[in-house]
Amino acid sequence: MKKALSFAALLLAAAGSWAFYPKPAEPSGYMMVIGSGRTSGLASYTASITVVQPTGEEQAREIDTKSLTRKNVMSGFVDLHKAELAQLNQLSAQGWRVVAVTQSNSFQGALNETTYLLEKK
Repeated sequence: MKKALSFAALLLAAAGSWAFYPKPAEPSGYMMVIGSGRTSGLASYTASITVVQPTGEEQAREIDTKSLTRKNVMSGFVDLHKAELAQLNQLSAQGWRVVAVTQSNSFQGALNETTYLLEKK
């Protein structure tokens, strides 16, 4: 009986010390989400979102935009901002938060780029 009790105490102490074992570090630092849209006249608009991980790894994806006409030229920009928002909400659910936003437009709106800087909560 003494052996069983001492074995149970040893097993309990080992299990308790396992809780303090160092866990692998979660990614920390900063991450960037870059939304970029470019128009060439009124007929074409290309948009993409690039996510730059804390390790420097980049993942880019093209955004499906509708063909533009004079009446719906802004819909390409709206589609891009919707995709940016969806990406930011996904990263927010993983514990990232936006700490800074910069926006640049050039050549009279032909290039629109928004950069979001995120950090881990």
